[in-house]
Amino acid sequence: MRRAFQLLIVLSLFLAPSAAGISPAVGGSRDQAQPDPVIGTVYVFRPMGGRLATPEMDKIANKLKARGLAAEVHNYTDWLRPANAAIARYKKENWKSAIIAIGHSAGGDSTLRFAAWLRRSGVPVNLIITLDPTRIARPVPSNVHRFINIYSSDNTLGGGDPKPARDFKGHFASVDLKNYPGEWHRYLPNTLGLQDAVINKIASEAEQPEAVQGGVKIAYAMPRGEPIVLYDSGVVIAAEAGETPATIAARYGMPAWAVSAVNNIEPDRGLPAGQKIVVPRSLGSPPAQ
Repeated sequence: MRRAFQLLIVLSLFLAPSAAGISPAVGGSRDQAQPDPVIGTVYVFRPMGGRLATPEMDKIANKLKARGLAAEVHNYTDWLRPANAAIARYKKENWKSAIIAIGHSAGGDSTLRFAAWLRRSGVPVNLIITLDPTRIARPVPSNVHRFINIYSSDNTLGGGDPKPARDFKGHFASVDLKNYPGEWHRYLPNTLGLQDAVINKIASEAEQPEAVQGGVKIAYAMPRGEPIVLYDSGVVIAAEAGETPATIAARYGMPAWAVSAVNNIEPDRGLPAGQKIVVPRSLGSPPAQ
């Protein structure tokens, strides 16, 4: 009997976790390692006519995949199914990966329907980019943290400039390409430099989502011949005596046209001391001080 008792003690010491081994987890199984978090999922919505109308949204999805992001392509009518999948994934995840949507034309409208459906379940959308949505696109819902519309106000097909909902508190930018010649609705996603700018914006949000602190809504028209720059929102500053939009732009390291276009003021116009000026900003860069 004594020998059996001693044998049990030896076995218990042999099987027990040691200081060099793995100790049991407090409050649960010790084998609860979570899988590596997904950087984010980008939901890409094609326009009416799908890939036959234009292959550009599929090209954007392929470029996103090449950057290591998960990207799904859907026709503009197929927004409810991916919306439900996004809701289910968000509720399942402990570490919340980014939810991002981009669409062209009626596909841009679908990104807003997608976001509105997620709002009903209390699920946020980190970033939406719309490319020349229609003029009947719904307002941007309040669960969207960051919204950028890239369009041409001269387009009859498309030409939509969605407005934020009353309770929207995120970052909002409207970028008009009316000064770019030949940017018809169908071909707008193929504008020189646009896809790279969009993909960089999406990748920055997916890799390190920005906290929602809001900002001043901005709208600007890109000057003809300038490379496309996508700002996210604005910060209000007070001009010093004798400053101009151009000198303010130089102070914040941006082109003079940016401050001029956002404020609708000539770049060399003198400003009185204390005049409120909106300085555009890109998230991930220091805010204006």
